[in-house]
Order: sequence, then C-alpha cells, then structure tokens
Amino acid sequence: MPRPSTVRPLLMLLLACPAAASAQAQGVWPPDSLTNTQVIPRDTPVSQVIGIMRNFAFDLGVRCQFCHVGREGQPLSEFDFASDDKPTKRTARQMMRMVEEVRRRLDTLPVHAMPHVEVTCRTCHRGVERPVPLSTILIGAATAGGPDSGVRMYQALRDRYYGRVAYDFGESSLNIAAFRLARDNRFEAALAYLDLNERLYPGSSGMYVFRGNVLLMRGDTTAAAAAYREAVRRDTANGEAKGRLRDIGQGP
Repeated sequence: MPRPSTVRPLLMLLLACPAAASAQAQGVWPPDSLTNTQVIPRDTPVSQVIGIMRNFAFDLGVRCQFCHVGREGQPLSEFDFASDDKPTKRTARQMMRMVEEVRRRLDTLPVHAMPHVEVTCRTCHRGVERPVPLSTILIGAATAGGPDSGVRMYQALRDRYYGRVAYDFGESSLNIAAFRLARDNRFEAALAYLDLNERLYPGSSGMYVFRGNVLLMRGDTTAAAAAYREAVRRDTANGEAKGRLRDIGQGP
C-alpha cells in the first residue's frame, strides 16, 4: 500500500470519481469514514479523498456514476459508493496501481532527462474518458459507418473540443486516418477525410502527398502523379512529393 505522502499524485491517473474510496454507508454525505478501500489508505481524510475524486471527474470529463452505482441528479447520499459492481471502478484500482509503478520507474530516470514530471489523469485523458488519438476514433467511425459517419464524427468532436487539449485537430490527424484506411482498401473513406482536410487547411502541400499516396495504393498512377505535382506547385521545396514523382517515373 502506498505511503500517505504519495497518495495524491498516485491517485490522479486515468479514471474518475471515487473508484477506490467509498462511503461507509448510504444516506450520509459526506461520509464519516471510508470502507472497501483497496488502494487508498483507510486513514486518509475524507475531505482529501473527495478532492481527489473531483480531480478524477474533471480530468476525464465524467461524473460520479461513471464508476459508481447511482444516477445523474440523484443525491450523493443515495449513491452506493461501496459497491464494486461497475467494471470502471474495478479498472480504476488497476490504473491507480499502474501509476504507482509508472512513478516508481520515473524516479529511476536521470534527473536531466525527465525533470519535474508528475503523472496525473490528465496526462493521458485530457478531459475525455477514452484516451485514444483522434485518428483512431476516425478510423473506427469510418470503418463502422462509412465515410459520412466518419466526417460527422470529426465535425461533432471538433465542435465540442476544439481549442481544448482533448484531441489534436491539426492537419495530421485526418491525414493519418486517411492513410491507414487506404491500407485497408477503404479508399472512399480515405479520400473523404482528405477532402475534409482540404477544406480545413486550404493550400496544404503535405495533404496532397497523402492524397497521392492513397491514389497510388488504389492503383491510379495518373491521379497520384497529379496530386504529387499539386503538392510541388504549392510548395516547391516539397522533396517527398518530388521523390514520389521520380519513383513512379513522372519526375525529372
């Protein structure tokens, strides 16, 4: 069990709400003491635990019922915090143990290599419950529902999270998703993402390299060459596009 002095940084990794600390009984909030604690030391002050759980919820963009038995709008005094029924709560305990190991390993690195590093929930989650790259979400959306579904997913996430650290809405996310979809022969979805990127980042030379690569994978050498030439037109220093043109016998 971790020392009390290490509890706060330990508990701020990867999952939300009171996942390892639970009220002693329903009907009382805040609780007088803790029960069913498996990671947090039993003698940790309740007020400190509540603060830790608020950090969990904020860092994942979730609420208490994400891990605990209770409903939105229900008084916290009626939540069954002691229950282990929800898989997210059981997972949280594993995540807290994992961060203890991560912190232990960080402490073995040379000081100059990783100065002042603290692992918290926000390190990975950044305000969302599933800490996965935007490109991965877009690949899944297009694979499951087709190009239109993927584009709608991107626009919905952009509308909700743009300007926050949750997802990278830079040009590369759509390019990466398009390339990986093309590798799975999902060319319609790949080109739809590149069309969207063109609207978001008009004038991009790099996006046209990706377009050429996708078209080349589809077997359309003529269209691929045109895309690479457009990339060079937009940026005469684009050596990758020039190299691709040479590789397919279309360059100088």
